[in-house]
Amino acid sequence: MIRLGIVGLGPWGKRLVESVQGKSDKVKFAAAYVPRPEKVADYAAANAIELASSLEDLLANPAIDAIVSCGPANLHGEHSLAALNAGKPVLAIKPMALNAAQAQTLGEAAARKGLLLALGYNRCFMPNISALRMEIANGALGQILHTEGDFCVHRHFNIKEGGWKGDPLHSPPGSLSDHVLYLTIEALGPLAQVHAISQHGVSDNRLSDVTATLAKARSGASAFLTAIGATANEFRFHVFGSKGWAEARGERSFRLETAGGRSVTTEFLEADPERLEVEAFADALTGHKPFPVTAQDAVHSVAVLEAIARSANSGQPVSLG
Repeated sequence: MIRLGIVGLGPWGKRLVESVQGKSDKVKFAAAYVPRPEKVADYAAANAIELASSLEDLLANPAIDAIVSCGPANLHGEHSLAALNAGKPVLAIKPMALNAAQAQTLGEAAARKGLLLALGYNRCFMPNISALRMEIANGALGQILHTEGDFCVHRHFNIKEGGWKGDPLHSPPGSLSDHVLYLTIEALGPLAQVHAISQHGVSDNRLSDVTATLAKARSGASAFLTAIGATANEFRFHVFGSKGWAEARGERSFRLETAGGRSVTTEFLEADPERLEVEAFADALTGHKPFPVTAQDAVHSVAVLEAIARSANSGQPVSLG
């Protein structure tokens, strides 16, 4: 049984805890650190979670096998680096870091220490994404030529001018693109160039309501990523290959068509992707199977997001090293 410590017990931290606590035979949350422990004392007691008096105490606890970094987004990188430096593997809930330099530092620290650095993003564990991953791996799509990803939400209408959430410095153009970016990089490999077009026009803040990004992978394949913060909710990831295409839509729908005539349409049963995510971290720690998002891809994704923002702001393509 893997014993996890978690930094942060906000709504998402609690969702991760409740996905496995008392349900999994692989992993459980045993300790936590939050700046104001009195706010979560009852919750921690009800879930048999010991509250550490400081981050340092949590990281020094020899009974804790690994850390889940789930505090405020702007502190994910700082908390994750502290955990790695303390010798603890890390599941860093997205965003792993706020800039490429910080992400690179995390990757280097994990490599130097020989520790697992895993990116926590629940959509990577939804059953339709697992089906898509399997079809790519078994060669059903042939050579991957192009991917398209759409992430659309209605949240920008709830973000008003003046608050930190409405500040483009906190949410730069294309920041919502990360919801399809991780899958894009997994399917195509590292990206070489991005060209983003961004616009603000309908929400009551300064955020980019739409960011459309055309990308080229180092392999030569292309990708299109659409991130919209001011429309109805939609999630779609579509992969095109030399032998066919496959699409994951929403949380459960999957379609595949091959040039050879194979046709698949599946509506999966509802799953618990947060539990699958945490258990995948435990499986990787025990050597049962690798974590599906590599540390290299996760670090690269932060550099890509920075490049998308620069391209959107300049109107010019941006190359990645």
